[in-house]
Amino acid sequence: MRTTRLDLSTFDGQLIDGLEFSRKVYDFFDQTQREPGGIKLRLRSTVAAKKLLDELIPIAWFVQTRYQQGRRIKVRWFRGSQPHDAILWSPGGLVTHGMVRRRQLVEVTTAVHPNGHLSREQLDRTGRSWSAKQIRRDKRTREITSEPYVYEGEELSQDLSGQILECLKKKGAKTYPPSTLLIVNCESDGLVLEDEWDDAVARVKQAPGFS
Repeated sequence: MRTTRLDLSTFDGQLIDGLEFSRKVYDFFDQTQREPGGIKLRLRSTVAAKKLLDELIPIAWFVQTRYQQGRRIKVRWFRGSQPHDAILWSPGGLVTHGMVRRRQLVEVTTAVHPNGHLSREQLDRTGRSWSAKQIRRDKRTREITSEPYVYEGEELSQDLSGQILECLKKKGAKTYPPSTLLIVNCESDGLVLEDEWDDAVARVKQAPGFS
């Protein structure tokens, strides 16, 4: 049976049921990953790879956590440079009773360590990489070297909350339509335990201007 090839046009401007949207996004990821000599997802080396990892997948995750009885969600994603990445439409009882919005604009951003791209590049080239916090590129040879790094105490939570706050600061400096929802996709530098994640979220909530 011949399967339909997916690309960004599959989603661009199309109104799709949220669960179907998520299935197609994951199929697009699997299709791309299987292609010999195709898009290098890890490096986000093409527009398709970047849109898939930085927008489509985070939106799919978000929709799946909120699609429920009393609230069905439809997604219309756009690949252009408009001041939002997608519009969510929500029919159902929760909307009727004013508990959730019928129409929600969505913008997606990614919180990641500033050296995250170096870790991904080294991993792609050599098959291994240490922490982004202890990695560098030689200005003369352009070679990347990394060393093991051990986080201590609340350091990981502090770093993660700092990355999230930096994203909020950058997005806050731009103009968005009223009530636009910001999804922050967090790419951690290693394993984050539940208590570390909770601590990072608490630090964001307690930060001046974001409480």
